[in-house]
Amino acid sequence: MAKIPILVLLLFLIAFPVFAHDPSIEEEDWGGFDEPYRVEDATISYALYGYLDEADVDVFQLDFSADDNQLRVEVLVPVCGAHYAEFQPHFAVFSDNPDAADSDLTDVEFPFAVPEGYAPVYVEANAAREGERETFVEAFGGTEFYEAPRLDLDVPAGTYLIAVYAPDEDISGDYTIATGYREVFSMGLDTVTAVAAIRANSWLHRDCDLAPDDPHAIIEHEHEHGD
Repeated sequence: MAKIPILVLLLFLIAFPVFAHDPSIEEEDWGGFDEPYRVEDATISYALYGYLDEADVDVFQLDFSADDNQLRVEVLVPVCGAHYAEFQPHFAVFSDNPDAADSDLTDVEFPFAVPEGYAPVYVEANAAREGERETFVEAFGGTEFYEAPRLDLDVPAGTYLIAVYAPDEDISGDYTIATGYREVFSMGLDTVTAVAAIRANSWLHRDCDLAPDDPHAIIEHEHEHGD
């Protein structure tokens, strides 16, 4: 992530004293099934900005210690010229609690190995869209996203793994996963720095002003992604 001048950070603190959907940007790979990224509180509203390399699977862990919980997940794709007009990552939810499993998903085949002891709870696989996709602008980060369905699921206690992956292993792209529903506002330096980068679009891996077939449109960031 590019360094943000202190004056700019102070201006963001003044202009945005609190932020909803506490954001974080992927600097190292979010992690796979062997070492998933653990969301600190499954009920708090977080926005995690990531990138799928080719054949990449990002896995996020949500933990619920009591029964009767609401698991909320939404995977959004930013509008970036024509780069992501057809890009929509899939996501699947798995749990170690057999009571949460969906028996109708037992025979679903995934492009990755599901960890032993986990069963599928939900699979989001968006069909190809016809025509122009609807968009909206997220207020705090100022990013324009394509509309996507949101999952709200009542679940029992347990550990839940959300796997985000591309429908085609040869496809790569930027995305944001939003989890949780409870707004807890933050004004820490990390949050302000992340919002500044998001508003500047410096988290994206494409130059939105260039055509998708232009080799110069691909932006390489310093961090590396795992398999």
